[in-house]
Amino acid sequence: MSIQLVDCTIRDGGYLLNKNFEKDVVKSIINGLVNAGIDFVETGFLQDIVSNESIVYKNSKDVLKYLPINKDKTTFIGFCDNSRYSIQNLDECDKSSFEWIRIAFKKYELESALEFCYQIKQKGYKIQINPMDTISYSKEEIKYLVKEVNSIKADALSIVDTYGSMYIDDAISMFKQIDSTLACEIKIGLHSHDNLGLSNALAEEIIRLSHSSDRDVMIDGSLLGMGRGAGNASTEALAVFLNKKYGYNYNIPLLIQTIENHIMPLRDNNIKWGYNLPMFVCGVQHSHINNINYLHKNTDCSITEMY
Repeated sequence: MSIQLVDCTIRDGGYLLNKNFEKDVVKSIINGLVNAGIDFVETGFLQDIVSNESIVYKNSKDVLKYLPINKDKTTFIGFCDNSRYSIQNLDECDKSSFEWIRIAFKKYELESALEFCYQIKQKGYKIQINPMDTISYSKEEIKYLVKEVNSIKADALSIVDTYGSMYIDDAISMFKQIDSTLACEIKIGLHSHDNLGLSNALAEEIIRLSHSSDRDVMIDGSLLGMGRGAGNASTEALAVFLNKKYGYNYNIPLLIQTIENHIMPLRDNNIKWGYNLPMFVCGVQHSHINNINYLHKNTDCSITEMY
């Protein structure tokens, strides 16, 4: 059983900057994460349409400019939304860049997404399947999903809390159902959002469950929880938890230094994320952040009226 941290700062935090981190900052954040011993680092977005955004790529070769020569124990991940990327643009995996690709999709896209995942795997990549808003799947739908994930021999299947609406008992129930039928070699992932202030608690619970079930897990976080809206679990807090409770050896001072040098200045420049009342409303109402943003921009209604 292994617990692996996945840092999503570049990708999920990149939403706050219109996918346009400064290039030197991207390199410095990646270097900091690699040197701190983080297991997986998300590198940004694979998309068909690339408009000079610094963290949007046509293929794996576009990412090489950011990767250190010495990758140490860190593995890199590319991310794509099933509806925004075509298999024709993806090069064969030669392990010089990212070796994993995580594929996000909406429930109604399931069949096309599974075929897309299979095609990616044929190009030599390991695949992590990320069904958006996993909590909205019924037990029967989860059963079918796991059966299909087993059949294409995916490498990981994630529980994705898209709207930050998941409670601890939801996470426990979903993990146990998936764990009971997912092929033993396939990892279970968790990607949560902090709308209810529970991201780190959810991550710790999944870690505890994996320890008792002997299942490998991939737990997502970002530096200082940086991400759209309420943000995510905090990579640095999860690293401390794993060091103290499970004997891991992530370099916490290096993570703090990376945050201090590159993430905190963004907040000083009025880039905002994290738990607040509008994001709480999104979580409680199981609603996308775009709905709150629309109301903010186009109406003068109060947060109570938004609720």
